[in-house]
Amino acid sequence: MPRILVLLAVLAAGLGVGWRLGRPVGDPADKARIQELEGERDALLERIGALEDEVARQQARIAFLRERRRLARVGDVEREVGPDGKVRTRFHFQEVDEDGRPLGPPQEFTVEGDLAYFEALVVKFDEEFARRHDLEPGSTLLLFRRIFGEHRAPAEGYPVDSVGQRPLGYADDPAAAFHDRLWRDFWDYALQPEVLQEAGIRAMHGEAPFVKLEPGREYVLELRSTGGLTIRPEPTLEPSE
Repeated sequence: MPRILVLLAVLAAGLGVGWRLGRPVGDPADKARIQELEGERDALLERIGALEDEVARQQARIAFLRERRRLARVGDVEREVGPDGKVRTRFHFQEVDEDGRPLGPPQEFTVEGDLAYFEALVVKFDEEFARRHDLEPGSTLLLFRRIFGEHRAPAEGYPVDSVGQRPLGYADDPAAAFHDRLWRDFWDYALQPEVLQEAGIRAMHGEAPFVKLEPGREYVLELRSTGGLTIRPEPTLEPSE
């Protein structure tokens, strides 16, 4: 209830005491009652202030969970055959926000072959947790870990986000301490079922979708509300006649 409504209700109750009893408000008994009501009003206002502070804290805690897609674009794809006869594919990878604004400079990678894997660490929250906190179903957090080709072991892949640090997409997140701890100790949390259950987390794991890169095409990586990382090619423009 807004504070002004609380004040009006208390004052109305105080004034009503006197008139219901047929006595003017200035009567000593009414004054005592008004003082009592004012005390209750002050206590209510203090309680309301405490509740407002708690609501603000809770909103800050769950703000990082609200539906947001981690996006990245892959473009400037070029393919070449080296002197050794091996095919290599060079491309740019750039993370962007939901409005398409870059979150940092594009990074250039070259993989052997024409398949590129985009590995990520993901945190998926369960449906009950999402429902209780008014979150989108399938709310998920993601860290782009590394990129590698089909002829290279994942351990030899190119790093993207720095493991153990807050990803670019959450740089301005109000839950900074949570992110720092989460990504630093990712596997410690992932291997403790009781911790995941208490935190409302359905799963913590890695995934690495891959796609065949074609020169002249662009691709978009999206974190969908279903909780999975997807890659889709952008439509190509038909040549004008």
